[in-house]
Amino acid sequence: MNLDWLQSFAEAAKQKSFSKAANVNNISQPALSKHIQNLENNLNVRLFHRTPTGIRLTEAGEHFYNKIIPVITELTTIRADLQQFCRSNPVAIGSLPSLATYYLPLRMKDFRFMDRSSSLIPQNTSSELLQSLQEERLDAVFIETEYIDESLWSRELFTEPYYALFPTDHKYKLKDTIELEELYKEPLITHQAPCDTRSHIIHQIELAGYKPNIINEVAFGDFIYGAVAAGTGITIVPELLAKNIKHLNLIALPITDFGRTRTISLVSKNKRLGSTLHQYIKRVN
Repeated sequence: MNLDWLQSFAEAAKQKSFSKAANVNNISQPALSKHIQNLENNLNVRLFHRTPTGIRLTEAGEHFYNKIIPVITELTTIRADLQQFCRSNPVAIGSLPSLATYYLPLRMKDFRFMDRSSSLIPQNTSSELLQSLQEERLDAVFIETEYIDESLWSRELFTEPYYALFPTDHKYKLKDTIELEELYKEPLITHQAPCDTRSHIIHQIELAGYKPNIINEVAFGDFIYGAVAAGTGITIVPELLAKNIKHLNLIALPITDFGRTRTISLVSKNKRLGSTLHQYIKRVN
């Protein structure tokens, strides 16, 4: 039993006509008749007598009408209150820090969904973001594709390689690319765990048969770039970050044999929200 069925019933009882009730409710007469039929089937009772001159409530219909009108009024008020509540609460969008910094601000600017504004909430790992989505603390998330639960709605956005970052006076400053073998002895600076990129760096270096030479772990933010620029070590980042450091005193070289790329997807439990957000962000190249 849903509110549309009840509203169709109440208006038909008031108007004593399906056609007039359909006109008041701004739906077709067949649709309103279907609502009444669904309601009668659900209650297993006949609510109206159909006559050549119109309709009238059965005895059971009269009894139901008197009982249900206060309920319809309350449900209508609750629906309006809930819609107002939703409009006043932003859509919570979760994202990895790199995406929240360089990819999403311009693309999500002024995004709204069903009259609701949106807020961008960074979290450190794809696993954290996915858990927040599953627990409904976030409405949609931008995460690495490999972490996606297949039961959720998702759309792949882009794939990118990894780069090594060096200070401008590094011995590799004249190279165009770099290989993993040339990096494993370098003093390595990473973000603190948990961090997706940190995990990937360690895994790929160990997979190549080397031991990561981590000499410093820094908090999330631009601190890692300052440490590299100061010459204390190197770091490895996805292309998105490497392409946005031109204002810094650093060199970025693509790693030809890193062994993995980073694929980013938009994920949501709400297909309508996900599709709307996907179309909105894709308008910006």
